[in-house]
Amino acid sequence: MNKDNARPSATENASFQKESLGIFYVILSAVLFGTMPLLARIAYAHGSNSFTVAFGRFLFGSIGLGILTAVLPGQSPRISRELFLAVLKLSVPYALVPILLYASYTSIDSGMATALHFTYPIAVMLIMAVFRKARLEPVQIVCTVLCVGGIALFNVSDGPVSAQGILMAVGSGIFYAIYIVLLGKSSAKSLPPLVLSFWVSLLSAVEIGLISSCTGNLTFALEPAGWAAEIVLALFATVLGLVLFQQGVLHCGEVKASLFSTFDPLTGIVIGAAVFHEALTPQILLGMAGILAAAVLLVLSSLLAARRQA
Repeated sequence: MNKDNARPSATENASFQKESLGIFYVILSAVLFGTMPLLARIAYAHGSNSFTVAFGRFLFGSIGLGILTAVLPGQSPRISRELFLAVLKLSVPYALVPILLYASYTSIDSGMATALHFTYPIAVMLIMAVFRKARLEPVQIVCTVLCVGGIALFNVSDGPVSAQGILMAVGSGIFYAIYIVLLGKSSAKSLPPLVLSFWVSLLSAVEIGLISSCTGNLTFALEPAGWAAEIVLALFATVLGLVLFQQGVLHCGEVKASLFSTFDPLTGIVIGAAVFHEALTPQILLGMAGILAAAVLLVLSSLLAARRQA
């Protein structure tokens, strides 16, 4: 065999480097998203609550995204009235996601909450099957069983586990799934990702602010460390995390980006165990493994299906 022919071409090397860089971006973004439990709990310890943390994340995040859309070439925060109404519809379920997820941190371990939130790929699949009459493939049924089994294991774990906390964490995943399904059919998906994220974040901040004010849950009596935690949370989870994930998708594709985004719940689990000394019993570990395995299996099946159609 000719040794020159066995060597990767310059094009193949460039493609490999681009894909590797994309995977690095996605993993880094997932790690940033995975710091949410830590930052939220720091804010709680200094006078905040789940409503205020969600409000601060989107408010400060929308400011950062607004600056990016205003200064970056090819970006503009201006949208039509039709697109504004489309984004407004999307922002309602999107705003409920962090309220439920952050509230679950006060009832159950953050690692468990993050893993439960990551049931959203299963929720997307089931919503599509029920409301869009999409046919479930055998691998999707297996993933559903794995996911439900993982959740069930949390209820038989050693020590008390809050059913309310589990429901809130799963609920956050369901509302995120609703957002994803609505986005797939929305005219707003034609917007550049940064512009869409800016408007969704801004409208979510307004909605959370109104709900929190009416229910008496919005507080501004935070210590400096609490405000700092909220600002860093907005920077990590709404600005940097989003930009890095988008760049990762551009470099390595949607399927691989989805696969490596599983570093998000893994980061949450590690932080929960290392910082908050959360107990990881065999049942809890097995439950988390079942949920993550279901998400990874779904992504891999999508990748194989795409290759067969190519």
